[in-house]
This record gives sequence, C-alpha cells and structure tokens, in this order.
Amino acid sequence: MDQERFVALERRVESLFLQMQQRDSTPPPSAKSDIKRAWNQSTIKEGSNFTKPNSLPLSPPVTPEASLPPTPALQSEDKVEIFEKPSTKLSLQILDIIQRYGHNVNSQNIPWAGKSKFLPFVEEFVKKNEAVRMVLPAFPFKSPNRKDKVLGSMPDLGEELALMHLNGLCDSITEIYEPGANITITSDGLVYNDLLMIDDSEVWDYSTAVRDIITAKELHHVNTLRMVDLLGISDSKDLTKSEYITHAGCYRRELVAKFSPVNFDSREAVKTDKDTCMTYRGYVKFLTKDLWHTRLGLELGSSKRKYKDAIEKLALHMIARGKAFAAAIEVKCKGYVRLSIHPSVGQTKLSVPLIPPPKGGSLMTPWHSSIAVGVDGSFRTVHAEDVRETHDLVLRNGQPHHFREKSYLYDFGTTEVQFEHLYPCGLIIRPAGSSVGRLSFRDVDMSKVRKLAEHQSPVILRGFTETTDRELFISKGHEIGEIQPWKFGILQEVKDHGKNHKLHNNVVSNEAMPMHYDGMFKFVTKKDENGNDMLDEEGKEIQVQKPPKFQFFTSIATAPKGTGYTLFAASRLLFQYLPAPYTVERLEAVKWAMDNDGFWDAKIKDLPLVVRHPMNNAPCLRWHEPWPASKTKFSTCAITIENDTQDIVRLVDQLLYDRRVCLRFTWEQGDILVSDNVAMLHTRTGFTGETDRELWRIHFD
Repeated sequence: MDQERFVALERRVESLFLQMQQRDSTPPPSAKSDIKRAWNQSTIKEGSNFTKPNSLPLSPPVTPEASLPPTPALQSEDKVEIFEKPSTKLSLQILDIIQRYGHNVNSQNIPWAGKSKFLPFVEEFVKKNEAVRMVLPAFPFKSPNRKDKVLGSMPDLGEELALMHLNGLCDSITEIYEPGANITITSDGLVYNDLLMIDDSEVWDYSTAVRDIITAKELHHVNTLRMVDLLGISDSKDLTKSEYITHAGCYRRELVAKFSPVNFDSREAVKTDKDTCMTYRGYVKFLTKDLWHTRLGLELGSSKRKYKDAIEKLALHMIARGKAFAAAIEVKCKGYVRLSIHPSVGQTKLSVPLIPPPKGGSLMTPWHSSIAVGVDGSFRTVHAEDVRETHDLVLRNGQPHHFREKSYLYDFGTTEVQFEHLYPCGLIIRPAGSSVGRLSFRDVDMSKVRKLAEHQSPVILRGFTETTDRELFISKGHEIGEIQPWKFGILQEVKDHGKNHKLHNNVVSNEAMPMHYDGMFKFVTKKDENGNDMLDEEGKEIQVQKPPKFQFFTSIATAPKGTGYTLFAASRLLFQYLPAPYTVERLEAVKWAMDNDGFWDAKIKDLPLVVRHPMNNAPCLRWHEPWPASKTKFSTCAITIENDTQDIVRLVDQLLYDRRVCLRFTWEQGDILVSDNVAMLHTRTGFTGETDRELWRIHFD
C-alpha cells in the first residue's frame, strides 16, 4: 500500500472512530465494537505487509443496535489491509508511542496524518536492530524579553523539564524495543539570533548549558548538534567558544548559501502552505512581545503600524532561514523521524509540546516562558509578568530558576530547607544554608510534610540526620497521623527474605511487583451507625476494605544503581493524559474484579476504578495490575472489567507506566518518603538477590 492510500485509509478509519464516539460515549458492557469487528472481518491481501496497529483503543464499543451514518471508511472494495511482518508491527507500536507525545492541528482530527511517511524510516531501524532516531530543531536561546517573559539568558527549570520529557519518550520506546531510541537536538540559535539582536556568545553559553543539563541528569537518549555539524565544517565537540564566536557569521552565510531552496518566496509560502502559515503566525506573535524592550521596540514602538510591519518582515526572514536550516537537517539526519516545536498539520513532522500544560494551560516553549509550579505540583509555562504577584521567585545556584505558587506549606519556620520539584511528580526537601549536614529528622514539622504529600506525592526528606533511628521513625509516624497496624505490627522491614515458594509474600522478595495501592487486602469488620459489627445472612461478619491513606518509608540500605526503583504513578497526571474517547466520568462508572492466588489469595468483586480524594475531591485511580505466572514465582493476579470493555485494562496499565505520569524514584540511604496512598499508585522494579536493600514502612491515616 503506498503512502497516499495509507493516509486516506487512516482518515477514513479515524472518521469512523469519531462517528462512533459521538454516537455512544458510554456503552453497556455487552456491546461489541463495530470497528473491532471491522478489523476482524477485513481480509489480508496476499503479499501485504500491513497489520492492525497495536495501539490504544481509539473508540469505545457501540451498541449492536446503533446504526452509524454512511461512511466510506470500510467499503467492501477497500478492505483494511493488515501488516503481518513482525518488524512492521513493532514499528507501528513505536510510532504509537511517539504519537502520544504529539499535538498536531488538522481539520480531520487525525492525531498524526503523516505517520505513514515515517513508518519506513522506523522499520528500517528495526530491521537493522538499531536505535530509532528522531531529530528536533530547538533550544536556540532565551527570549530577549527578560522583563515580561523569561527569567534570564540561561536555561532554567523549563529546559530541564523539556529535556527530561524528551528523554522519557525514548525510555518508553526502550521498554518495548531493546535498542531504544535517540533524539538529536539541532540547536537553531545561530540561525536566528542576529535577527533578534542576540549576541553569538549568548547563543554559545545557552547551548553549552543545555548540554550540561543533559550530562548532569544522565539523559542518555538525548544528544545535540550545532550548526557546524550540519554544515560539515568541523566537529562541535572540538569547537572552542572563541572559534565559535569568531566564525558565527560565516556559519550563517554558509547555511543560507548552501541550503536555501532555489527561488523560495517566504510570502508566497505563508499564503499557500498551512504549516508555514502557522509557523509565521507564531513568529509574529512571539516577536511582537520579544522585541518590545529592544532597540527595535524603542525606535518604532510609538507607531504600531511601523512596529507591526518590522515584525512581519523579520518573521518572513525567519521563515526563509528556517527553510535553509530544515534542508540542512534533512541532509544530515536523513531517515530520522522529524519532530517540531511549531504547530503543524502533522503531514511532514510531528509537533511535540515540550512541557504539556495542565488542562486549560498555555502551550509555550521553555525559551519563551518561565515555569510556574503550582501547590499541586503542576508545571505551567507562563510569562513572568503574569505570576510575579502570586508566586515566589526561586533561585538555584544564585540564578533565577522558576516561580513557585505562594503557600504556607513551604514555610518551615526556623528550619532552613530548600525544595526540588521532580519530574513528572514528587518533591525533595533538603537542609539548606547553615543547616546542611546538621539538621535532624526530629526537627521537621511532619504536619507540613503530610499536607505537601496530599498535593505533591511522593515527598522525600533527603540529607537529614537520624533518619534510620527506629524509635524516632516510629515516633514521627505517630506525629504525622494515626498509625494503621497489620498482623505483624506497625513497622514492616521490606527486604528480600530469600524465599521462592508460592505462598511467600512477594513484598519481602527481590522480584518486581505489580502496580497497586497498599491495603487492597486489608479488611475490617463493617460497623453499623451504633458501632456494632455487621453480619451477613449467614451470620458472618461483613468484611470491607480499609486501605491506609499514607505510606511512610525510611531507606536503610539501597539496591545497586539501576535496580530496585520504586515507581509512583500520579492519578492527577494519568487523567491529564487520558486519551479520547475515555473520560474521567466514564472511568468513574467502571467496576472491576480481581482473582489472586498464593500469599494474597483473594477474590474481590465490584471494585471502583476511580474514587474521590477525601481532602480535595480529585479523581483517584484504584487498581492492581494483572500479574501472570510468567512474571512471578509468587501470587498471580487476574483482572476483569465488570461493566465496560476489557480494553480498559491495557489502557490503565499503559498510562500508569507512562513516563509523563510515573516517577522512577532512586533511593538514597537515609531517605524519608511520604506518599499519599489514595492519590498515587506504586510498584517496585526487581533487584539482585545479593543486595541488602531494605526499607522500613509504616502506614497511617
């Protein structure tokens, strides 16, 4: 099937999905999906390479009685061809992951109209068992408007979040394809900086600092190229700042002379090409504010017409430079999957938001914005002028780093501490200033830690003394809440007991564990309004679940680096990335059942998939990941959706491990950690049996 036919087919199938979604967004459990039936009934043409993509379901089932409007999506003479080759199936799965990070604009509501263009690219990497390569022109320099928009000339929390986001995309691919993926960032600073009156030295400093972030945060899937690499003049690894600044103008001229399309007319391209038009409009929008406080704004600002004309002329120059730059990238990075930070219809590239905003937030790049961290731990891209009254400016190493929403929760009185916001969720609290190395865990206000954990779990205390004192740890447990005991007592030593039989508790093993919430198997007798035990028809006590509200850990010993992570998935983020046609309202109506054997032998029905948080009424996921015998020597777990499609099982599991939702936390000896057991789900990766990894855990309400 050629590319044109593939795109047409995707549009037809997407059209049918949308019609089905509009027809019935909350189907009964017995419904069968027409689109699934269409896939199953489609024929495979001899010699075809197509197979049904292994991606998230794009539509809920519809009732058998539903009669869809006429659609050309699946006409008998146009049967859906199915890829069969393993390399093609895997390539489609990889493209599905990349697509989840995208945000394209088109009239047909197609997530990625150009997916077919990049399928051969990805499949070529897969056939060679090589890392999938992507390329992104980005990270030029900070906006020249350091008064209203950004915090300064150097990278800050925005760039850190963006780079971790991109690395997470590659990590997600690595989980299904061992060679993994890489993203090459081609810095476009020198392409445009002279037009925006930014010094060449500033472009060097900014791009060098971006590289330092990549190294410091061990973002192994992200690499960079400078303009000299694209031109083939020299290797940027050997380039000095002095050489760079001396020859920067030559690099620009060489780029334009060598790669500018013949007879290219920026103005005509804006009129005739939708992607170019959207990029141009974006340029005009940000240039208008970027240059207001520069010489151009001071000279022409008194005349709106003249200033507007100058901005539009600059934007057209940028379009022309951008075309030359894109051509250079195409030569250097031929066969790569092309990503973009600009809006696009998705035909020739995938637009990727670097810092996806919470619902209703603005979509901006980190070099055109500042980061505002909410009390709930959310990251928003904002203009600095819009949050100075409501947020505190936070410095890092003496430099402006981000804004943080004002709240008493960050006031620890005379206890001097600093805060580090983790990606995608979580908060580390450390001693600061003169208290470094001297501040004891006993001096921490645990009521503040509890409140912060309700908003930004997990909350970690790191660098405090006395954190492995058993009596102090238990005492702090009583201080932070009402401790919830188990049959073994109030404190569990979570470490490998070295046992391998079926009835052993997997919590005290070295195996990876399923994603879950604690207390799923903790039952108490139901009480009536007078406090009396309630009995069923057979006179037996009625047992109900009573999971604890919080987890409280201290790290006694850690696993070898790269193993023994604890993973925390935030319901807040899961619902932020919930794909259509699924909604919170639909999932809130879902009931599920589980069947466990072994140590956790239990059969539980009528479990709610979503509950409301007792403090803020936010939707929170309740789940236990299916855990077959192929993954464990211990308890297995089978999951059934009772009143909706079984596709929800795969949907939930996929989202819980999504790098945009799930924090992969590395323990350090002495860490104290508090996590909200309602708002978060968690699990553990496996570790070697020889390690002394040990955590102490207390549950509390």
